[in-house]
Amino acid sequence: ALYSTTIVLPSIAGGVVAWHDGYFSWALFLLVVIALFFANIGTNFTNDYYDYRSGVDAIDRGRQFKKGSEVLLKTGLTPRIVLLSALASLAITIGIGLYLVFTVDWRIIIFGIVGVFLAFFYTAPPFKLGYRGFSELVCWIGNGLLPVVGTYFVLSGKIGATAMLLSVPIGLLVAAIIYIGNVPDAEADARVGKRTTSVRLGRKAVTVLGPAFYVVIYLSIVLGTILGIFPAWTLLALLTIPLAVKLLRLTSEYYDDIPRYAPAIMMTVQVFMVTTVLLAVGFVIDYVV
Repeated sequence: ALYSTTIVLPSIAGGVVAWHDGYFSWALFLLVVIALFFANIGTNFTNDYYDYRSGVDAIDRGRQFKKGSEVLLKTGLTPRIVLLSALASLAITIGIGLYLVFTVDWRIIIFGIVGVFLAFFYTAPPFKLGYRGFSELVCWIGNGLLPVVGTYFVLSGKIGATAMLLSVPIGLLVAAIIYIGNVPDAEADARVGKRTTSVRLGRKAVTVLGPAFYVVIYLSIVLGTILGIFPAWTLLALLTIPLAVKLLRLTSEYYDDIPRYAPAIMMTVQVFMVTTVLLAVGFVIDYVV
């Protein structure tokens, strides 16, 4: 449930921007949020199924420190039930998407096709994008660009510059969750042929790439404000910088010590949630004031 926020909050942010710009419909907004929520469930269950099949969950020492949805190991559900649950969830997303295509704008199908493709083939063959080093890119698109810009498009019929730029920090915040969260899994992932960024570059790379993620995230927010694309109130999001610095200290000092490194993983989620909420609040305050 916690990780569902990585798709719901970006959608809410896109909806807030649309509302700020004078475009809003509760019915359409709720349909989009529900569709994305089930897409996220489908992604997680598909990921659980294929990670279980690969054997990586059983040998991954870092897995015990995560709060993810490894349902096969936690509840004993059969692989078949998990896969069927994933397909059923994605079917709900597709159904809502088709309704929006036929009743709102046919171009919504582009967002839908890309989104469902990334959701299923993140770990499913033959593409297995997460196994080929595209985890961060997929998360930036699937949890940033698509939910923020897609929600805005459904509500406004436009691809706004504000929504496009807002998708950058939000998508990178989720990509940082994935990247930093995968660092402890590097050894297990390598054994099953999962070529994540940490497998390719080594765990120590987090001492450079970790800070790089957050520098770009916060600079993009500042840049958006300087250019007048974001209201000045969105600078409230910079209040999460101290927490980001704290988690980066942990990742830099303990990238080879999984138990001590583990708290940083949940902190990436906290930084994402609070930063995204503060960005949305900035637009609300600007509209009200």
